[in-house]
Amino acid sequence: MSAVDELRATTADPPLPDWDALVEELEFLSDSDAPTCAARSTEAILLARARNDDDAEMRLCYYAAVAHHHLAHDAAALEAASRTEAIARERGELVWHSRALACQGLVRHELGDLEDAVDLLIRALEVRREAGDAQGSAEILHSLGTVYTGMVQFGPQAAQSLTDARRLWLAADDPDRASMALTSLARTYVVTSARLVEDNPQGARTAARHALGIARQAVEEADAAGLSRTGIDARLAVVGALMIAGDLPAAGRVLDTTRAMLERFPTSRQQLVLHRVRSGWLVRLGRHDEAVLELCDGLDLAEELDRPAERLELLRTLVEAHEGRGDVVGALRTLHEVHDLTVRRSDAVAERRAVLLSSRMEVERAERAAEAARRRTAELEQRNARLSHEASHDALTGLANRRALDVALTAWTTDHTGPFAVALVDIDHFKAVNDDFSHQVGDQVLTRLGALLSEAVRANDLAARYGGEEFALLLDGVEGPSAWAACDRIRAVVNACDWEDLVPGYGLAVSIGVTAAAAGHDVADLLRRADTALYAAKGRGRNQVVLAPPAEVCAPADGRADTTGLAVP
Repeated sequence: MSAVDELRATTADPPLPDWDALVEELEFLSDSDAPTCAARSTEAILLARARNDDDAEMRLCYYAAVAHHHLAHDAAALEAASRTEAIARERGELVWHSRALACQGLVRHELGDLEDAVDLLIRALEVRREAGDAQGSAEILHSLGTVYTGMVQFGPQAAQSLTDARRLWLAADDPDRASMALTSLARTYVVTSARLVEDNPQGARTAARHALGIARQAVEEADAAGLSRTGIDARLAVVGALMIAGDLPAAGRVLDTTRAMLERFPTSRQQLVLHRVRSGWLVRLGRHDEAVLELCDGLDLAEELDRPAERLELLRTLVEAHEGRGDVVGALRTLHEVHDLTVRRSDAVAERRAVLLSSRMEVERAERAAEAARRRTAELEQRNARLSHEASHDALTGLANRRALDVALTAWTTDHTGPFAVALVDIDHFKAVNDDFSHQVGDQVLTRLGALLSEAVRANDLAARYGGEEFALLLDGVEGPSAWAACDRIRAVVNACDWEDLVPGYGLAVSIGVTAAAAGHDVADLLRRADTALYAAKGRGRNQVVLAPPAEVCAPADGRADTTGLAVP
């Protein structure tokens, strides 16, 4: 029987806890009492799952991940953080999504996977900024700064990230977290100072004094806030700065205080750091036998926690301790172990990088394939749009063609609301233009007239090429005299146009026949009446507009066009 089934079988619908209060308590315990936090969160997660409460499970899993991380339970931390991420992504919870990514990044950092750690933290920072959470962004910047601290080439970025994090927390009136950032900044400066020792001892001591001032301030802030874990980290930074500055007695006093604090508030990670720092201090004092014992305890813990990076540092210090004791055999044996572990770690890193590179190449290939598919789709859409446009527009003038006109006119006579007008426009004496100036000039005249008509009509009107030198207009919302007036305005626009560059000395004009229309009218009848009116305009001397009579007098019994009643208002 699973734990959840057992819980369901032995509890008759237990009362739900106050999830918000519990989460708040776990947040405090994650920093001050990681073992209790891990135990309580794990128990609460079972209850949340039994009740199918995703929101509670998401938050509880996050603090379980944080607690396991502090206890160096890496597999448990990654599992809990991954569960938080999955739920948060499904629910669209950006803040918890970001927290889960950041926790995974910190665990990867502890395992020595620096590239993965940086990638995860940068993703977490992007998600947190997307959520508009300044304090949360400070959290990620703080984590990113701690990771950068372990990368030689990123010292300036580490200090900048931590400084930005502290500034954001101070601006948000959060001194507790600001003290955490200060502790991390002190640790960064200690690491930077240590890198200067071999090549620039004087510069290292100067940098160490600067780091010492920051570390002592961090101790004061952490103690005032009651942050035990932060206080231990700050004291370890003080020890590091004192050792680089050469004040070993003072370093020893701080180490004793730190060891006493760890006995009250134990965490495996900090205990491992204490073994490393204290063994180095003992070697510096020449107390090599004590250093060997300290190092053996540290190596056992590093093996138990599966921390190869910390184990390698301890082994290197053990070489110095054996040499100080005059134990050449022990030193040589340890050197071999250092070499073997270094090779194994290098091989493991190379393998991880190869896997990461392969994964990235697969992603890039998929992205390239997707981009190619998107381009093909876009090209196909453009081609279809072009073909659709070409099918419904006249190639010479760019206006709607006869097919598009028929479709539009059918739609308007079927369900158009309100009156409209149908007009046919013909260029006067166009044959003479072709004969006197060439068909090429005639095409240019048609093109320019098409542009004039397109500009003259409104957005809800339609201008189309009817055929040859004839054009058609569908004019919305006009009837009778208003239809005639609209067409006469268009005729005047054509008249006023300067045609000298195309047909010098040749005044160009158009004749227009227009008929009123409405839904329910016959399409062929409308075109016939507009054509009759156009014929009448030509017969009356051209360069004018003629309005057709109402529909009922347009189609005599003998089928011939009746021009009686054609009007020029």
